[in-house]
Amino acid sequence: MSSQIITLPDGRQLGYLVAGKGVPVLYFHGTASSRLEALLLKPFINQNIQLISVDRPGYGLSTYKPRKTIQDFNCDLNFLADHLGLSHFSVLGWSGGGVFALAYMTCFSQRINRGVVVGAPNLPFDVSTAHNMPLAKYVLKLPLIGALAMQNMRRQVLKTDGSASFLRSTHGRQMLNGCSTRDEVFFSDPAWMDLMYQSMAEAFRQKDGVQAILDEHQLFLNPWNLPFKEISGKLWVWHGQEDKTCPVNNAYGIARKFEGTNLEIFPKQGHCVMFDNLDRIVRLLI
Repeated sequence: MSSQIITLPDGRQLGYLVAGKGVPVLYFHGTASSRLEALLLKPFINQNIQLISVDRPGYGLSTYKPRKTIQDFNCDLNFLADHLGLSHFSVLGWSGGGVFALAYMTCFSQRINRGVVVGAPNLPFDVSTAHNMPLAKYVLKLPLIGALAMQNMRRQVLKTDGSASFLRSTHGRQMLNGCSTRDEVFFSDPAWMDLMYQSMAEAFRQKDGVQAILDEHQLFLNPWNLPFKEISGKLWVWHGQEDKTCPVNNAYGIARKFEGTNLEIFPKQGHCVMFDNLDRIVRLLI
């Protein structure tokens, strides 16, 4: 795996990670995460896949830029794809990253072979249902309070010496409280959790990571504004029936909006359903 940076036409930096060789798959990491989330997909990468995981603006190595719509990231991705010589590729998006995967697929369906979106919110998203945090919708309506809360999270993530100490912090305990029974298996695995922690810490590499996270949550409060019919037959939407981070009703909402969606709900699975089914995702994408 190698992390790289390219300079965009407007002078900003775009950070990305390339891992493996084979069919190219553009990966959209979750909100409050980074390109390093690809580290969680090592078994996936070893199966004839070239994974390209990209930091969105403000995360990791990518320069912050305010985004007014979920489509604003598309131009950065097209520049990267052209830089890498990719005319066609597949996409994979997890959690909040699924929103941006859908935004790209609908606007540039001619470049997409197939796409899998897992555990993604339907827009407009009711944030009070996420992570077992009913007060979240009020925090987002008060930007100053939201910024203070996110800055506190950044301090907790960066001051800890690894995943174990982070999970003992306030935000770590909140994250665990929002997990399904199946998700707890992943979060109790020290090796898996260390990789997740690295990806979260990288999201806060720069102070602008706080604003990037707040921006994305604000974008999720708006309705979809996309050419929905453009991805008919190319899209698979997966969701765990017991997902507490992003409840399963979001998957049904996406399927109603995006014509021709192949919807699959996984019983007794949670937000981490993707990691239980990496072999199946490979078969879909290649």
